[in-house]
Amino acid sequence: MKASEEIVAERLVLVPFDESFVTERYRRWMHSPDVTQYLESRHVLPSLDDLRAYVERMTASPDVYFFAVVNRETREHLGNLKLGPVDSFHLRSPIGVVVGEPSAWGRGIATEAIGAVSDWAFNVLGLYKLAAGSYSNNIGSIRAFQKAGFRIEGELAGNVVLADGSRGDAVVLGRTAE
Repeated sequence: MKASEEIVAERLVLVPFDESFVTERYRRWMHSPDVTQYLESRHVLPSLDDLRAYVERMTASPDVYFFAVVNRETREHLGNLKLGPVDSFHLRSPIGVVVGEPSAWGRGIATEAIGAVSDWAFNVLGLYKLAAGSYSNNIGSIRAFQKAGFRIEGELAGNVVLADGSRGDAVVLGRTAE
């Protein structure tokens, strides 16, 4: 089942992603070291065509739910959220979020989006477990997940290369439907 309806939260709406969100603004986010410093995609500077191809792959995948995070009142595109690939046997899925719009940073946007999609994943999709990962120095991301009910389940020492080229740890977070 693909998401065909929007997920409405207090200040946000998670809209099933389509090509209309592939704009110069989105491309700028993906070229900004401030936005991508904790993303694996920071190693590539995508063109609009690259982003369109990525969106096409995500929206075509039957086990991935890809959303644009938009302001509920203005419909301004603030970021993206991906749930998947969903493991329908174990009823679990990874979740990832990026708030690309700098004016939205530090305002609880990620926490609200994570909470809304988590509730939807548990109540609509019937999932039992959601998992997320973060670089250990990405305090904002870790806090956003924790505020949305996730807890730290472990740390992977030396698991990632940071933007400055040094090695860093990764934090594993999880939340169950209980």
